[in-house]
Amino acid sequence: MLIQMRAQKGLLGPFRATSVSEFLKIVEEVRRAHFHFKPKEVWGPWFRGHQKAHWGLSPKLYRGGYDAFDKLSVVENEIREEFIVRAHSLSNEIPSNANKWEWYSLMQHHGAPTRLLDWTDGSLLGLYFAVKDNPGIYDAAVWMLDPYKLNEAIIHVDAVIAPGVCSAKDNLLVDPWLPDDFKKGTKLRRSPVAIIPAHIARRISSQRSCFTIHGADKDGLEKLSTLRRPCLVKIVIPGRNVQEIQKELEAGGIDEATIFPDLDGLGRCVSARWKPHRHKLPHVGVCTRLRPSQVHQGGVGVFAIKNVRKGEPIFPGDAEEAIQWVEKASFKNESRSVRKLYNDFAVIKGSRYGCPLNFNQLTPAWYINEPRKGQRPNVRCETVQAEYEFYALRNIKAGEELTVIYDYSDAPPTLNR
Repeated sequence: MLIQMRAQKGLLGPFRATSVSEFLKIVEEVRRAHFHFKPKEVWGPWFRGHQKAHWGLSPKLYRGGYDAFDKLSVVENEIREEFIVRAHSLSNEIPSNANKWEWYSLMQHHGAPTRLLDWTDGSLLGLYFAVKDNPGIYDAAVWMLDPYKLNEAIIHVDAVIAPGVCSAKDNLLVDPWLPDDFKKGTKLRRSPVAIIPAHIARRISSQRSCFTIHGADKDGLEKLSTLRRPCLVKIVIPGRNVQEIQKELEAGGIDEATIFPDLDGLGRCVSARWKPHRHKLPHVGVCTRLRPSQVHQGGVGVFAIKNVRKGEPIFPGDAEEAIQWVEKASFKNESRSVRKLYNDFAVIKGSRYGCPLNFNQLTPAWYINEPRKGQRPNVRCETVQAEYEFYALRNIKAGEELTVIYDYSDAPPTLNR
């Protein structure tokens, strides 16, 4: 009843599913009550899993920086041409007579930027993609699409086209979304349409792949959700339920080998299955905390919360990435607040500043101060495989502030940015 009421108001979803059974129940209710698929109908809705619930529905070519190009159509021409020129020697799956649609779907499945967006007609496959790489600290989501309603609104056909395979008449309906090349004056349609790719690669088949191909409006699909009878539904998977759903899917036979039917997929499947699931408590291995510094006036320092023996690592388990060095001139025109970030947290050597790859990645290690002039540090820093690790120079008592002399004169050249 709740689903029917929301559908009448054009406000369908988002819904929340905390288990596989609850997810399937929502899918079936939406399928019948809103998308109007009959119980025994062969065809049904499509699904797309998102690791993070807030992600939008724009294809790769319209995100990841590619949209910074002034003439994106020219860039797409170049990407398609280079992929086709170089692909034959790298795969034995490519038919000698592959058409433009088959090439485009191969590009999508192998990570090249396109205007395609992946969907599957398997509800549990969509759910698997939503939770498989989610650590459980944020919500995931599964989008549910009625491709027939989409195409009825855009190309006025209550059907999903299989371009390159179907009749010439049907091809004409979707060909405007994939010109042979973007010659001067070529204009894309604005809204996306739903298409079925030919299964010319095993991965496309095993993932039961479907696509929407997007036009000139990168947000065209989400805008359709505002229609009086929207063709999109969003099902949110709360982060706290992600790990349990992962286990349920694995028990039901949905795993990496199912999705990626090759030796790489099997290797990931076996690795995940035999990985210990017992997690250490967050405090294990932690021997420091942040407090107001005693050596840096008005600043923050790192203090031992337990006794640390000489030679012990200070930050075991710290996932800090390699330091990068930037010149002061590169940020001199930024705001005062931004410049203060560099002065407060970077390792400063003349005009060069050693920083994390992004200041959002600051860990306690970045707060260790140098000792007062004339005093000796109690921590040493050394380079281990292009990363910086900290060790106690002597026995350190609980309550002591940690200090280190930063000397990166022998920093590996690869870290100089």
